[in-house]
Amino acid sequence: MKLLWIDDEIDMLRPFIYTLKEKGYEVETATNGPDGLELLREKDFDLVLLDQIMSGMDGLETLRRIKEAQPNIFVTMVTKSDKEILVDEAYGEMVDDFLIKPFTPAQLLAVLKRLLGKRKLVVERIGKQYMAAMSEDRDRESWQGWVDYYRSLNHWQAVLGHYGDEALQEVQLDRWRQANEDFCRFVTMGYKQWLRGEGPVMSHRIIEEYVRPHWEEKPVYFILFDAMRADQWDVILPLLRDYYEVETAYYCSALPTATPYARNAIFSGLLPLEIVRRYPRYWVFTESGQNRYEKELLTEQLHRLRFKGRSAFFKVSSGEELGRMRGALLDKEVRFTAVVLNFLDQLIHSIKSTKVLDEIIPNDAALVGTTKVWFSSSWIFEMLKTLARRDCRVVITSDHGFIRVRRPTLIYGGREISANLRYKHGAALRTDERKAILLKHPEDFMLPVEHASSRFAIAKSDYYFIYPTKPRQYERTYKYTYQHGGVTLNEMIISLAILKPR
Repeated sequence: MKLLWIDDEIDMLRPFIYTLKEKGYEVETATNGPDGLELLREKDFDLVLLDQIMSGMDGLETLRRIKEAQPNIFVTMVTKSDKEILVDEAYGEMVDDFLIKPFTPAQLLAVLKRLLGKRKLVVERIGKQYMAAMSEDRDRESWQGWVDYYRSLNHWQAVLGHYGDEALQEVQLDRWRQANEDFCRFVTMGYKQWLRGEGPVMSHRIIEEYVRPHWEEKPVYFILFDAMRADQWDVILPLLRDYYEVETAYYCSALPTATPYARNAIFSGLLPLEIVRRYPRYWVFTESGQNRYEKELLTEQLHRLRFKGRSAFFKVSSGEELGRMRGALLDKEVRFTAVVLNFLDQLIHSIKSTKVLDEIIPNDAALVGTTKVWFSSSWIFEMLKTLARRDCRVVITSDHGFIRVRRPTLIYGGREISANLRYKHGAALRTDERKAILLKHPEDFMLPVEHASSRFAIAKSDYYFIYPTKPRQYERTYKYTYQHGGVTLNEMIISLAILKPR
């Protein structure tokens, strides 16, 4: 179990903390309620040991705030008093156990043992709730119905990752796979209509739909995280609520769900084929440098939308770069500032190739937790705190999500085939159409091609493309890596948040 001990006399408790660590518990400490709450927002804990009497925010007030934010977390109140009125009040705020001072190491360990037993009961209850939730009839015939179902799957992914056993997590994996296969059918049937505007807001419309309404009144910061999923946004969101009122929406990423297509669509306000037709000089068919003209495409879109005022565009990969750009980023004379952050995309593509990262981030739950830890100490979070003191609007979103690929499928074609594992374009492409969308006429999906004979193949569910030469080698190299470009809930349903300073 991971424990957080909140006590304003924590140094006097070091012998007990050493005892807990010797028994295999992970222990972190805070000397007051606000610092403890901050740690709870940044990291996951199984149990909080909470002192009743502390200067400033006392134990009961801290308890209330803990349970508001995380109702399922265990809290043991450490107190010098066992008076009935205190016990009743604490239980009213859902405390899970008491530890009366002075106590011995044996008494402390006995409390933890009781809570381990209680944890088993909680896991059983959560398992029943999960199975009941998954058996409910759900709308999967509309975009909003799929958004709601996706959010439900993400919610249970987080809960089961914290409380569920391996059997339930296997059930959840099967749920994801079935959901993605059903979602692929939904997308295949409706995508052409969506491109005509008869469906969800898509990549090329989000600046007009979600950003433009604000820039007439206030300066706007448009912050785009390259490759951020909705479950990552869900763990970042609580860190921002102290500073902003947040309204979250969901839009549909254009296909392929990859940077050259989805992000160019965002900044141009056009679908990829429209970009080539209108601004051929800003489209690159080669594999490298396909997003080199984002600033120019954004400038063209702002002109079409009749934006008046100064605008700025930044693309950064690290906190160090953000720090160097601080003055320009926070320039009060700029009415519209766009910032592209590439850290998360670099992270997911580094995991498999970096042994330490592969061990630290073995699954999606660990990836989400790492995102939370990174963001809580990042310069972009500090920048957002600064912006919260200004009269402005902040819009945060991503260009696409990603998925951990598990199943290979063969792709055949000519010599010139693109390298991405979740989508391919090239001449004479062939693949199993149960596992991929094969576009013989890419213009149907508003996709440009360099040669008339070119096709597109876009992977479904958790498949990834491998070549018939050395298939075993390709499979071993890329299985369980994080990729994007295909058709899944995680890649296509993208969070977008409008932040208003409190």
